Amino acid sequence: METRKVLSQVVLVLVTLLCWLYGLHLYTEANRPLLQQDRSPHSSVSSAPLGPSSDHLPVLDDGNDGVLTFIHASDVHISKYVPQGGLIHFLHFLHTAVPLISPRLVTITGDLTDGKDQQKLISLQQPDEWKAYQRALDSSGVKNRFNGTFYRDQRGNHDCFNVFASDSADNYFNTYSATKEVGGYFLEIKESFGSYAFVASDGCPRHGFARPLNFFGYLDAHGMQLLEGRLERAKGSNHTFLLNHYPVSTMLYGRYNQTFAQLARGVSVFLCGHLHQLVGGIGAQLQAYKAHEGYWELEIGDMKEHALYRVYAVDHDLVSFVDVTLPVGRLPMPNPQMLDATVPVEPIPHPPVVLVTNPKDARYLLPQHEPLGIMRRSTHIRALVWADSNITKVEMKIDGIAHPHPAVFRGKQTTDAHGDTVKTPLWVAPWDPAQYDDSRLHELEVTATDAQGKSTSVRIPFHFSPEPVPLDNDSRGGWIMRQSFPDIFRISGLTSYLLMSVLLVIVPRLYYLALGEPRAWMAARTLAHHKDEARIRHLGSALMRGDIVNPFTLAKLGLALIAEQTKFLVATQFTAQVYFASLGPFFYPAYFFTMALSCLPLFTGLLIPSAGPLGVGSVYAYGIYIAGEWAPLLDSWTYALASIIALAVLLVYLPVAAAPPALFYSPYTSSGKPWYRGVAVRLAVAVYCVVYLGLPTLMTVYTYGFASILLGYSRAWLFVAASVALYVLDWRPSAARNVAYVQVPSPASGARQEE
Repeated sequence: METRKVLSQVVLVLVTLLCWLYGLHLYTEANRPLLQQDRSPHSSVSSAPLGPSSDHLPVLDDGNDGVLTFIHASDVHISKYVPQGGLIHFLHFLHTAVPLISPRLVTITGDLTDGKDQQKLISLQQPDEWKAYQRALDSSGVKNRFNGTFYRDQRGNHDCFNVFASDSADNYFNTYSATKEVGGYFLEIKESFGSYAFVASDGCPRHGFARPLNFFGYLDAHGMQLLEGRLERAKGSNHTFLLNHYPVSTMLYGRYNQTFAQLARGVSVFLCGHLHQLVGGIGAQLQAYKAHEGYWELEIGDMKEHALYRVYAVDHDLVSFVDVTLPVGRLPMPNPQMLDATVPVEPIPHPPVVLVTNPKDARYLLPQHEPLGIMRRSTHIRALVWADSNITKVEMKIDGIAHPHPAVFRGKQTTDAHGDTVKTPLWVAPWDPAQYDDSRLHELEVTATDAQGKSTSVRIPFHFSPEPVPLDNDSRGGWIMRQSFPDIFRISGLTSYLLMSVLLVIVPRLYYLALGEPRAWMAARTLAHHKDEARIRHLGSALMRGDIVNPFTLAKLGLALIAEQTKFLVATQFTAQVYFASLGPFFYPAYFFTMALSCLPLFTGLLIPSAGPLGVGSVYAYGIYIAGEWAPLLDSWTYALASIIALAVLLVYLPVAAAPPALFYSPYTSSGKPWYRGVAVRLAVAVYCVVYLGLPTLMTVYTYGFASILLGYSRAWLFVAASVALYVLDWRPSAARNVAYVQVPSPASGARQEE
């Protein structure tokens, strides 16, 4: 007897450890692509740059030199099935906003096309969408300006949906985009007043999985090598702008010679898209200052539905920006012609665009990269005002008081030998910055009105301290941008899995096997639970009688009742877990699914349908194994977390459902079934199982094929097993649930029954 019990415990521990060790091996292999094995011996780690000196720079006066402008937009989502936004917004952007601003550069950070079917369930690259994108570029002529360096685009996750590799025929980015460079690009703009580097990284996975996988991005060691090399080329630039479709919080960065945090110390601004302002307004200001690395991360809302674009100006190396919404009326703008939408005959009327460059907005200072001292030495307020008709008036107020000096136009328009034009519509007004250098926060308001009566007003806070004023977005976009979702999902996934497997499966089984007399132990637990129940009833009756008027006594009774209820719930749950561990037909499937999460695929299926058999892959918790290599995609951790949560809920409910109510409640004081055995609770659990396991399983089958059922260990199999267990325990008529006394098998007899 004792030998069998010890042997059972040893086998359980050994099998568990073997599964976990193999899971650790899989985790290591899945993350191997993120690490460079043979690093360059000549690598060096960049240190955080000191704030640039302002002594050698010209004074910020009324001169119109030293200004670089560019536009950033993202997430166009040209769709052949959505009759609004997308393409029609993009056409108005190219034919109204771009000519209005006439910058030196336009950059689009991904999701050029939508890449979905009509039901928006299956993802695939649509050639018609890409052709519509190309026609839009060709009609505007943006690809040819400045010798092909005026317009830069890059891939987003929608642009690599269902694309097996960068050289696949389905990778239409290579054919129809302007940049045609998978992997990002390096662009250096040299002006008489400085050099400015634009470095784009491609966070799309090496193999573009069909959705719903493929939300997060990553750069493996090779991608980090490309990024490191481009940032090395950018050294010496006045500013380096890093562009990526995915925000940093949704990226998993590997390492070549340096980590991303080390590389980012040479970056001034990180430009990205992808999140579409999220929902409920929580993503309306997805911006964060990364003080340790010294750069601003600025996500731009989408062109698809919100028709947003952002205008940047670098004025004597002070970086400023303003967000602009296309004035298309209703958003998103209807597009009944779909992909046949035509170029607007006339640009739509556009309100003036106002961007203050001096003093700079105190919320977006870059103390490690900007010569902030030049604001103290400046002689003029400076603002860029773009308009589609003559500006008749520019008014300025500081702290609500009209500025005593009128604003005057000092702008210019420069044209190169090829006829490409850049506008610098500068308005200036004399001022004395010493009047406001008092350690207080001030506000500058600039209002511009054009000849047609269209008016735009902007307000910015300013001060002369080198530290940025905190944004009021900590509870919304700022919090999201400062997180590291790779760490969050990995730590929460590992922690929740270990707690679930140890507390709900392994410890109860080991405890049951260690019991000398299981029946005697269960009888003692039953008696203790009945006493606890009686004590709870007594405290509840005392509170409900209404004859206690002392509030302190009532509070003490209430706290005592809460404590007793908590103790009762924890104790009965543990008893139920031990009882469940004694039932072989229930325990062993539960143990299998618990171990499967650590060492078996969540499911296997046709993850990239366009690639045929090559697109078959296995989704593990740690990453995706496909075509003989690992993709450390964070999406797999979200799938694993969903399975862990589903299994944990079942492992809490099923033992309680399996245990007879007489274990916990005295048949002499309890009438009827306990609350957790009522129809409402049983129905709620069944609905939970269908919604949380059944529907995702159907979606997985619909997207990745029937193989995901046959090999869906932690998806389809778990749903089937949960359904069977719930039917047996909750819905099949059984007199066993009504017995008053509990028969618990001993370890020896339990082993014989399980055989």
